Amino acid sequence: MHWRQELPFYSDVFEFEQAAQGNTLYELRKAEELYRGELLPGFYEEWLDAKRELLEQTYLNVLDKLISILESQRDYASALLFANKLLVRNKEREETYRILMRLYALNKDMAGVAQMYEQLSRVLEAELEIAPAEETVQLYETLMRNGSDHTAGGYSQTPLFGRTAEWETMLSVWQQAKAGRTSLLLLKGEAGIGKTRLALEFKEWVESRGIRTAFAGCYPTVRSLSYTPVTSWLRSIPLPQMNVVWLSELARLLPELFERFPNLPMPTPIQESWQLNKWYEAIERMLLAEQPLLLCLDDIQWSDKETLQLLAYLLHSGSKAKLLVIATMRTDEYADDALGHFVAGLRIERTITEIELAPLNENDTKRLMAAMVGIPLAELNSSGLYAETGGNPLFIVETMREWQTGRSQSDFRLSPLVKSVIESRLSRLSQESLQLISAVAAVGRPVLPEFMAVVFDRKEETVLDNMEQLVQLKIMQEFGDKQYSFTHDLVRSVAYHLKNDSRRRRDHKQIAQGLVAFHDGKLEPVAAEIAYHLELAGMGGEAVPYYEMAASAAEKMYANETRINYYRKLCLLLPPEQILPYLMKLGEAWILVGDWVEAEKSYRQWLERSGNSATLRERSLCDVALGNCLRLQGNYEEASVHLERAQRCFELMEDHSGLTFVYTTLGILHYYKGNYDKVLEYLKKRTELSDVDNQSREDCRFLGVIGHLFYDQCQYDQAIFWIKKQISIATDNKDKYSIEQAMGVLSMIYMDMDEMDRAFEFIADKMEISSSIGDRMGFANALGMLGRYYWYLGHHAQATPCFVFCLEEAVAINDWRVAAIMLSYEGRSRLARHRLEEADLLLERSIRLFQKLRTPYFECETLYYMSLLRQRQNRYESAVETAEEALQLANRLKRKDMEVSLQVLLTQVETVIGRISYEEAMNLLERMLEQYPDPQEQASIRYAMWKLNPESQEQQAAGRLLNEELYRKSGKQLYFDRCRELNGSCPAAMARPMPPLAAEAARADKVSPETLEQIDRYST
Repeated sequence: MHWRQELPFYSDVFEFEQAAQGNTLYELRKAEELYRGELLPGFYEEWLDAKRELLEQTYLNVLDKLISILESQRDYASALLFANKLLVRNKEREETYRILMRLYALNKDMAGVAQMYEQLSRVLEAELEIAPAEETVQLYETLMRNGSDHTAGGYSQTPLFGRTAEWETMLSVWQQAKAGRTSLLLLKGEAGIGKTRLALEFKEWVESRGIRTAFAGCYPTVRSLSYTPVTSWLRSIPLPQMNVVWLSELARLLPELFERFPNLPMPTPIQESWQLNKWYEAIERMLLAEQPLLLCLDDIQWSDKETLQLLAYLLHSGSKAKLLVIATMRTDEYADDALGHFVAGLRIERTITEIELAPLNENDTKRLMAAMVGIPLAELNSSGLYAETGGNPLFIVETMREWQTGRSQSDFRLSPLVKSVIESRLSRLSQESLQLISAVAAVGRPVLPEFMAVVFDRKEETVLDNMEQLVQLKIMQEFGDKQYSFTHDLVRSVAYHLKNDSRRRRDHKQIAQGLVAFHDGKLEPVAAEIAYHLELAGMGGEAVPYYEMAASAAEKMYANETRINYYRKLCLLLPPEQILPYLMKLGEAWILVGDWVEAEKSYRQWLERSGNSATLRERSLCDVALGNCLRLQGNYEEASVHLERAQRCFELMEDHSGLTFVYTTLGILHYYKGNYDKVLEYLKKRTELSDVDNQSREDCRFLGVIGHLFYDQCQYDQAIFWIKKQISIATDNKDKYSIEQAMGVLSMIYMDMDEMDRAFEFIADKMEISSSIGDRMGFANALGMLGRYYWYLGHHAQATPCFVFCLEEAVAINDWRVAAIMLSYEGRSRLARHRLEEADLLLERSIRLFQKLRTPYFECETLYYMSLLRQRQNRYESAVETAEEALQLANRLKRKDMEVSLQVLLTQVETVIGRISYEEAMNLLERMLEQYPDPQEQASIRYAMWKLNPESQEQQAAGRLLNEELYRKSGKQLYFDRCRELNGSCPAAMARPMPPLAAEAARADKVSPETLEQIDRYST
């Protein structure tokens, strides 16, 4: 038997089952209302048991779905209602208690959290004689700990309205982060639009799941302090079990670790960028000891560059950490270039999601107003409030607070300017409170009550009471680490300007003195802050020693941008006769950040100001520094003047230490100029010096240049010998940077020797090392070399993304030599694919750059490919002219490989245009066979001879035999193409798969127009 469906009837069971299958609130609420308990109560038929159980389980699923949807919509009160219904159905289901605890926490009801935990403990003890699970205990402890954190401050009692779409996006990004897709979520908008509130609401939601979070803010008044947000993050989480090596690195930011671990060794000074990696790894290990992790960074537009650099390390595309960073950014505040480059880099790596917050609409404005002053007033006045505030949540809230705290509440008036609203609220404070908030505003960051007590010479209890009153008035807020700050930076700004200039100067003086007293004996971490306040107090002279201390601290952390700021301050504050040491340090720092123009200015300023006050040695050291700086910019003539002057002075003084520096720098200069005999001359002079202490790094550098020199001249065995010596010294000194550089040279040597597999291994090693030590350009160069590997093998689809990535990176840091090299290689790749017009543009740009930089080695090579292009375009006269120009360079540089290629090309082209006869051409090639015995050169010459006489079977067989042998060894496309023309039989060569690190980075398959514009601007 069965029910006749065609007859009209109503079944609440059928309606329930249909509604329960839905996913909307309407359907699920309907299903929940339809379920009234067990099916057919009072009947005890056997067939009913299974159906009753199925319907009850369906009802429980409906409740689960309702709770999930309502929680995602932040309707925690309604979610609690259904969660309690779920608990009624099964009082022993521990997961339900955890859901309720989380929802009570989100609803700001910590008493409810405690009540649920106590109820669960009683039930489990009475029914099962067990305690709550460890997961439940940890969740309870986390929720109670976070419940005492009033980070949300002034907004904690006001519900968050609107932002539904934004919240869904945040949930989606969080789920991806939990799956191992590390990313940054950037909340953007004008001041007061609700960025911080939304970030903190999401932070609380994540914490309600027992997941670790950390919050830090950036502040305009202390933006020059390196790694301040990172320090806040580290101090807000428990210290995990860590090896002493990592603890030592962490002590750079957490000096209190030396007290906790008295035998902790001091970290070694950071002198080069790659050394940052070990420190960054220590920070990463501490932050990510427990995953997933949510980090919040408020007002990223005020972040220091070093914090952004660390974030880039944490968020790199190869990371599989379960990490999400939520940052807020004011769009009405100027953001410097560092933030722009940081965000652009994340966009390229696709590790950023950006949300621009719009003002609240009129309906959400009305709901927010109703939550603060009640529905009747909201009904009457919300339209006016919306028109006055434009839907800006901060303006709405501050206007409401002004009205609520005003002397008369009988009249409801709106203020068109939030500044006026805040000023009006603050004007009603007591004199003592006004003095306190003005001073806290001058500090410019969250403060401890005990610190402010030192500043004002008051009892800590008095200051604490005052601050708590300000929290009640929603002017200040308390952070979880017992610090206090303003509810919004706009409030801080208004409070700061309540006093006149002279009184503000007095505040800054008191703050500086308070910092000295409060941090007695441990001033280095706060030296910059002390100097800042002394300077604002008009006490520039007193600020000098603290800026010196701050610069020293920044140097230890390789915070070069910050160090530059402090040196510039010192140059402004000190009298002219005292700034010379800082100008030298300033130049060094500019070199390290890659700004050679600014470095040059610093060194020139030193030379102009030094007069008779500097010693001959000091002046000579500045000449070496300036000469090296000019060399980096391609200004070789003037560089030679300064370096040779320094050389004469050091030789006069018999200063071996100084001579080591100048010989090395002159050797590098002449290497780039193509004066190889001069390079060897300076190597000989360097080796004749008696041993100089602590020169191993310079020796390592010079050995690398010698290896390059022999490589350029195709003396591969000699090149390998010198590079291995470089690696040996670098290994002894644990100099990974030099090892990585040497790996790159070896990869190029073995590619030219047709040992492609071996070359690939060295490229992979270079890529791994450069990535591990954070050498950005080293990694980019490894990608460029990988592109060269694929280009040799004819795999252009894989080669191009590698060239493009390296080119974009080179242009980003103004390494124009590498940019020119990558343009040349990509031009060759387009030439191989017969895209002649595109190849022409790229090769022409490359040649223009090389000529501006005066680097003949790669110019020679690129001119050869340009002459090949002209040959294919049937522009034979131009092909000959270009090849002859390249041959002159090849002869000067002793580049045997290019000499052969160019002479063969010229012979072919000149035969075509009738400059030489067939017999003359064959005679020239015959003589070259005798002159160049290397198999690669023989293969090229034999192929050219067959091209001149394609009917000769003898020439064909000789050319085919040589090229087939070379192809079988290397798999290079050049040999394959020749074999195909010579009717040889060669199977297609397989390339090694792209390493994961490269595949993650090299995604773009064409150069951006912006990059090409930058190149054209520089080269013209």
